[in-house]
Amino acid sequence: MKQPLEIRDRLIEAARESFAQYGFDAASVRDITARAHANLGAITYHFGTKEALYHSVIERFAVPLADKLAAISVETGPPLERLSTALWTFMDHIWQHPEMPRLIVRELASDRPLPEPVARLIRRNMESFTRMVKEGQADGSIRPGEPHLMAMSIAGQPLFLAIAGRAIRQAIGTDPGDPAIRTLIAEHVIANTKAALANVPAAPAAHAAGFGNSTQDGEP
Repeated sequence: MKQPLEIRDRLIEAARESFAQYGFDAASVRDITARAHANLGAITYHFGTKEALYHSVIERFAVPLADKLAAISVETGPPLERLSTALWTFMDHIWQHPEMPRLIVRELASDRPLPEPVARLIRRNMESFTRMVKEGQADGSIRPGEPHLMAMSIAGQPLFLAIAGRAIRQAIGTDPGDPAIRTLIAEHVIANTKAALANVPAAPAAHAAGFGNSTQDGEP
């Protein structure tokens, strides 16, 4: 019974690489089975279809992250701090699974409808971020705004920086694969997000006799 499980896992790992490199449509069964050192019929035997294998790939690396974000979202503590923890968790998971952002971006850029596993996981993650944003708005720590759009902005920055590794190397001259640089990126994203979300009171208007109302010719 052990050998079929090993083959199934090899197929998922091989498919993750192939789908990330070529996209769902261009990734071939022949390429995936060759990477997995399996015969051509292995995908049909273990998964039924290439699409079912694709769904298994997504669930393998994305469900654990969705579970972690959901757990953070219902913890106690200041919403902005929990959002910071969620962002750190999100970025760490992306770095541990470098194919993940490429797969997600390919899906988002595609004209075809999102596969249900992708749509379901995106909804789960957005619900987690949105829950924390709404709690922060309710206690006054997070500024007013449309919570779902704010949640999408929170998740978007780590994804962009994850797929922009080559641009970061060429434009800035730093290596996002360096753990110290990754820490710097994470701290930047968290600080930037907290500053963007914080409900900072507006500065009081200048007094009529103060700034912007200087007298002329020494007149009172």
